[in-house]
Amino acid sequence: MSQALVKALTRLVDAYPDSVAGSAMTPSQKKQLEEFCRKTQCVQVIPKGRGIAYKIQNIDVVKVTLEQLAPNQNVSPSAPKRAVNIATTRSSKQGRASHDVTYMLAKTVANPLWAVSGVLTEHLNIATEEFGVFSLEVGGERNRNLHTHHSIWLVENQALFDRLDWLPNNEPTTVIWYRGQLHNKLIDWLSVPERAPMVYFFADYDGVGLNNFRRLNERLKERAEFWMMPNWKELLMRYGQNQLWVDTAREFDSFERNSQRFFEQCPVLQALVTKMKKHGLALEQEAVWLKNE
Repeated sequence: MSQALVKALTRLVDAYPDSVAGSAMTPSQKKQLEEFCRKTQCVQVIPKGRGIAYKIQNIDVVKVTLEQLAPNQNVSPSAPKRAVNIATTRSSKQGRASHDVTYMLAKTVANPLWAVSGVLTEHLNIATEEFGVFSLEVGGERNRNLHTHHSIWLVENQALFDRLDWLPNNEPTTVIWYRGQLHNKLIDWLSVPERAPMVYFFADYDGVGLNNFRRLNERLKERAEFWMMPNWKELLMRYGQNQLWVDTAREFDSFERNSQRFFEQCPVLQALVTKMKKHGLALEQEAVWLKNE
């Protein structure tokens, strides 16, 4: 039974012994109520005006059912969302299951300048030097006023994050590893114009990578750039794989349908998409180390 039934039964209990008009219920609530009526006969459907109404016939059974479906509907609102979900649905994943913040692993390269509310900080560089990486919290108040004077790189696969000798130059920058799908909270954080002057996006050349770039570019506009590997045409033809192309075809189609603006701004990206589509090939990031092989 769904949360629609919990909400419907709660409304009936609050109105008991009176009825609740069917027009006050959502379609999913009415569907769940009618199924509950059929199985238990504890709620009655009665004519009311030009429509119908629902009225509890057996309040004890309805209360027991609510207790089974939602053990605690009075949990403190200050409790974490997933704890509230367990109290009200017995499952942390029912209801609002997303977290308020997310955490990204990052590294600084060549000492990029970062500032908090205009005050320069060396904390991120020191953390990288001492621990190899630092964790960046995004989505809440922390780091809301953190900005860099240099670029940011987003990379999808761990190998590119472990070894940074593929970077095209030695300029100061910060590299963030995002793993698979680009988190909306990271996009939101990066979308602040002052966050960084440029965000370079380097992902697998497949449907998922292209679609992630579309989502990023829609928010950052000209501050987001899809990075093309040197000799990408030769790499795609020699090392590209059809299975990856097939597995991400749906995302590729979505990107192509919504990317005319990107193609006008970046003809080389259109050339990549055309070649991928013509040959049915996608290319993983790690091919960047094969450019001279």
